[in-house]
Amino acid sequence: MKRDSDDLTIMTPEHVGIRFLLAGLGSRSLAFLLDSLFRILFITALVVLGLILGHFIPALDPTGTLMRLSATWLVALGVLVYTVIDLGYFLLFEGFWEGQTPGKRILGLRVIRVDGRPIGWTESALRNLLRAVDLLAGLYPLGLLLMFLTPRCQRLGDMAAGTVVVAEPKEAPPVMAGEPSEEGRFSTSGVDVTRMEAKDYRVIRRFLQRRNTLEATHRSQIARVLAGRLMRRWRLAPRPDLSYEDFLEAVVRAYERKRRFL
Repeated sequence: MKRDSDDLTIMTPEHVGIRFLLAGLGSRSLAFLLDSLFRILFITALVVLGLILGHFIPALDPTGTLMRLSATWLVALGVLVYTVIDLGYFLLFEGFWEGQTPGKRILGLRVIRVDGRPIGWTESALRNLLRAVDLLAGLYPLGLLLMFLTPRCQRLGDMAAGTVVVAEPKEAPPVMAGEPSEEGRFSTSGVDVTRMEAKDYRVIRRFLQRRNTLEATHRSQIARVLAGRLMRRWRLAPRPDLSYEDFLEAVVRAYERKRRFL
């Protein structure tokens, strides 16, 4: 793994270099503020709902048990609910959304492992349980200081969980050359592209969207492997005037066009 300025290049076990852009203090702080706003809105909605239900307590509790609860129990219950929401918000969203919360998704950020793989529940739990230490008095001083000083912009929770926050590359159309017609660089008229498995389509489309994050050599190797798999399946011979990426673009374009009319 190497860092160049705000870029982080991770070498996978297959010796493929994937380049990520590390999220900075500004974008991470803004994402946290957005998530804080969403949590406040959710808690406010719960309070309003509680006040509304409070008017119906006498009818719902004829024995008067709830009305006899002391203020201490009510405060303890409120603190418990707030803690569950505060911790569960980050833990659940990052666990289900593969490292994203609503705030991070809006700003195009994602938490990943330092080896480039998606985070799991263990990493999400570790980094969020230690959020309380990063927050200290609620002002995030330790977290901000560590993100400023560490080379990978990590707070304490990130270092303990082995995670980093990166900026997601903007989704771009996988096909960049020409209109979707049979007059392109590769003709799919003799190939039933709709028989391509959905998982193959997703892998190829993802590669075309993220290829600019790959090193040139590895980008070429992956394109050759993906295209070669389809060419062998369809018994097509490579053409010297057609690059593997052009072939993949044409296949994805034809697949998407024909699937719309099925």
